[in-house]
Amino acid sequence: MTGNSELSISLSLEQLALALGEAGAVPRGDLIRALERAAERLRMGTAHAEKPTDLVSQAEAARSVGVSRQAVNQWVRKGVLSPYPATEGNGRRAPLVSLAEISVAANRWRAEPVSTGFRPQLASFLELLRETPELAETAEAISAAIEEGPGPRHDEDAARVLREFLVAAMGTEGRQQEFTRAGVQMLAGLRPAVAVDTDHGFGHLLDGMELLIRSSDGSAGFDTASAAILGLLGAATVGARIQREESRYGEQIARCAEEVWGEDWVRRLFDAAFHADELVSPAVTRYTAPLVYLGCNRFMRQAQADGVSITYAASPGAVLPQSYHGGPVLSELLAGHRHAVPPWQFEKGSEAVRSALHRSAKSPFRIFNFEYGLFDDSIHGIRRYCFSMDRARYELSNFVEQLARKERTSYLELAVETLARVLERPYVEVATVEPPNVFDWWKDHLIRCSPRETLIGLRGERARKVAHGLLVRATFLPQVLDSGDQDPELRERLRVYVKNLNYDITDERYRDDLTRGTTRLIKSATEDLSRDAALARAEAEVTAMMKPPA
Repeated sequence: MTGNSELSISLSLEQLALALGEAGAVPRGDLIRALERAAERLRMGTAHAEKPTDLVSQAEAARSVGVSRQAVNQWVRKGVLSPYPATEGNGRRAPLVSLAEISVAANRWRAEPVSTGFRPQLASFLELLRETPELAETAEAISAAIEEGPGPRHDEDAARVLREFLVAAMGTEGRQQEFTRAGVQMLAGLRPAVAVDTDHGFGHLLDGMELLIRSSDGSAGFDTASAAILGLLGAATVGARIQREESRYGEQIARCAEEVWGEDWVRRLFDAAFHADELVSPAVTRYTAPLVYLGCNRFMRQAQADGVSITYAASPGAVLPQSYHGGPVLSELLAGHRHAVPPWQFEKGSEAVRSALHRSAKSPFRIFNFEYGLFDDSIHGIRRYCFSMDRARYELSNFVEQLARKERTSYLELAVETLARVLERPYVEVATVEPPNVFDWWKDHLIRCSPRETLIGLRGERARKVAHGLLVRATFLPQVLDSGDQDPELRERLRVYVKNLNYDITDERYRDDLTRGTTRLIKSATEDLSRDAALARAEAEVTAMMKPPA
């Protein structure tokens, strides 16, 4: 083949891709991601027909995901699931299936559209809130945000903000930063969709719990109706346990929610937050630390429609009791007077709240991240949870040294119990990045990643004054590329770095780290550990963490 003919093939492929995108035959974002994946496979030499690493028997898949064996069998027969031949036995064994693929199928089968009962129930709840004058304005603003949505101007501003993040992140190793100074100004310049008056009453309570986003024009509130509903939930739970006069607003929200939804009002408010985002899909949402923890349930429900999510945690809450339970609950557990109460509830007016409210690692909202989010049994799908062993070892031993001697044994027993609780979950895969300093920049910033959304954690002091994290919709990434249209060089650099927010690339890196030994599996998603086995494995891990590195 001559050079000219090779050039014509290259040009033809390019023209075909352009024609598909410009004609709208394939959504532009999907086309870009497909081409990126194809280029990556060609560059890395990855076989297209590579076998999944999470193959299990059909019976195991049915048990793990919570569907009948007959349903799995039918999906295989109808071609909904890809069967993979068993590699052991005499060849007559039933084909294996991928645990991730079965999770996707299960969630499609149990598709959860916007509930017909959601709107009237939420309307009833907001109507009850309006009867309390200090809550009426917020209730009205939530209703308006659901009806009107963010608008095109908000999307344009969000695209510019995310572009600034990516431009700053393009620095070479050691020079990467989150935002340029202009980027921080843009981030702070976004106006909240649900404004809240912080000078007194209810707004003062929300502000004191760091639930509100603050903008540079002096306004404070929430970027979306969904985030505002999570804020109401935070006030009705943690806010109602604080010894302040404004706590009565949290108690009133809880009463209104219970009147509409009964005893299950906490989970139903999570439902409301999820459905609000299904109706109005925001491009980028700024979250404070408490909103990151409260929003985990909504994120997981979005993520599990595609079967798999990945969490990177520099400070592993799944191991450290103070990060899992939060400061107030941990103090009760160590004191031995914790009773059977909802996971978020602690003694009203607890002294431990004062220091914990403004410290992310001990925040009383942390329990929502795990009990109601990452480990919610009612949400199907696989959760890959990967943390830094170096950081875990340091934080665990450092915390133990600060405890009184009589509390150390209790704390370490609680650490084993905390990790065992995680390992018992059949749908959770736990891994650890072993070598020091290999928990790289992108891992440290991708708090959670799924095919639908990526939650970026902000670490820089300037950016954190505005937000703890940015929730980004995958469908929004092509708009970020378009924001660099006037500068071809910028657009090319954006194209390279946008893929760092793409789930497929994150997933490939995760698998590659396992293959190379950079990451070690503590428990795979295909394992179903008994209580005793989970405790034994957890004890071995915690004991190893307490030993000084060789």
